[in-house]
Amino acid sequence: MMQTLVFFLFIGIYALIFCKIEGVTYVDGIYYTVVTTLTIGFGDMVPHTAIMKVLTFPFVIIGIALLALIVTSIVRLLADRARRRKLELKKRLKKNISDRKRIHAGYGTKLMPWAARGKDRRPPRLKRSLTLQEEIQKLREDDWKRERRANLKSMATGFTVFVIFWFSGALIFHFVEPWGYANCLYFCYMYVISFGGVLLTG
Repeated sequence: MMQTLVFFLFIGIYALIFCKIEGVTYVDGIYYTVVTTLTIGFGDMVPHTAIMKVLTFPFVIIGIALLALIVTSIVRLLADRARRRKLELKKRLKKNISDRKRIHAGYGTKLMPWAARGKDRRPPRLKRSLTLQEEIQKLREDDWKRERRANLKSMATGFTVFVIFWFSGALIFHFVEPWGYANCLYFCYMYVISFGGVLLTG
């Protein structure tokens, strides 16, 4: 949280310095700062004064370092969440294993006594049950399948969000800029992957 606030504060100060020195609007300063800090570099706006060219080096290094701290915090948060989920699955697996051991040892069995079956005096038919090792293996396979489904769901969600962001962003640029929709898709894709390049003109 603190890294994010410091990053946005840095963006605002950097853009203010850029617009005052270069004589452009504050919006253009924000645009230049974001494009430079994200290492995109379209090349449509560059500093022309010597002092701004000198200040660009430390400002870019500071911005990239702050951005790396934010990304590290997000990755750590997701890793902690995945670790907690894995610990919960392990605890559940151990609990199921302990329950199975008690059942196989003769404690806590849920089989109905033969005397309590009323008038039906026929002996119960014995069915082959899984051994303890087979049940443990089955529980592990179930946990592995559950974790794989969760990973596939996360990948599908991320890909869906990327596609929606890509096409909706291209649609916005199509109405704002005098570009074709195919060129807007190209522009948004180059922007998202931080490749940069020359801005489209038509």
